[in-house]
Amino acid sequence: MNIGLRQLETFRLFARTQSVTETARLMRVSQPAVSQTLKELEGQFGFALFVRSNGRTRLTIEANNVLPEIERLFAQMASLRGKAEELKDNRAGALSIASVPSFTAQILPDAIKAFRAARSQVKIRTEVHTASDVVRQIRQEYCDIGFAFMPLDEVGVSVQPLLRMSMVCLVPARHPLAGNDIITAADLMKQTIIVHGAETTPGFILRESLGEEVAGFQVLTTNQSVTSMHMAQSGLGIAFAHPLVLAHDPLGKVVAIPYERHVPLTFALLYSRNRPVSRIVLQFEAILRKGIISFSKELRDRGLESECLI
Repeated sequence: MNIGLRQLETFRLFARTQSVTETARLMRVSQPAVSQTLKELEGQFGFALFVRSNGRTRLTIEANNVLPEIERLFAQMASLRGKAEELKDNRAGALSIASVPSFTAQILPDAIKAFRAARSQVKIRTEVHTASDVVRQIRQEYCDIGFAFMPLDEVGVSVQPLLRMSMVCLVPARHPLAGNDIITAADLMKQTIIVHGAETTPGFILRESLGEEVAGFQVLTTNQSVTSMHMAQSGLGIAFAHPLVLAHDPLGKVVAIPYERHVPLTFALLYSRNRPVSRIVLQFEAILRKGIISFSKELRDRGLESECLI
């Protein structure tokens, strides 16, 4: 069976008008063309579509039974055309995001809010993972984009650096060192220091940058920057952390102070290497860029090192 949409459209209109003449007029074709199309469709279906009786035309039982399916088909076609128009205009679609927890407090939510204001029909899903799991989500194409710190396993993953910054010391606001312009290794020798574990990217870079200094500290370790922030807020100690966690301290319970030695961190946007970047992702990236630029400026205004890379 090889039925064309034009044949179904002709029959659909004929079913409404019950007239070959009116159908031909509405379709702007000749009456013989309508009659030929209906005849061909009957051949495809294997049954008559209409009968004439006492000068009147009426649909057969078989035609009446198949008509609802044809109406549904045209409704689906209309829906498909609408969806295509939405996608063409970037009004619809989906965006899935995987991120480390520290990025979800300010920049990412603000970007999503701005994006939804312009593209309200796009369905957005956000998932929070460890850095290694973010990479896995992108590599296996469970998510469209991801956010994590470099370096990372880039097999199957494309990386776009976003922001370069330096790790800072998060000092409880009432701590004697909270008024310092800079924190030195000597300042920390008798303090409890909260650091990332060596299995995390910030923890690895911290140990690479400071070497034996870390071994001389009294340390508590954690695998999450947000946890180190909470520990510092509670007065448990001074935390080495990246500035993204500052958004998790709206009440100012800690003071971010530069350390005497530069401990560089680069935050990045991740894509899959195995599929093209969608227009939706590119539009979201453009909005995100504004947030990154603004955040980088905020850090510099606070005397903290920061460089926007996007």
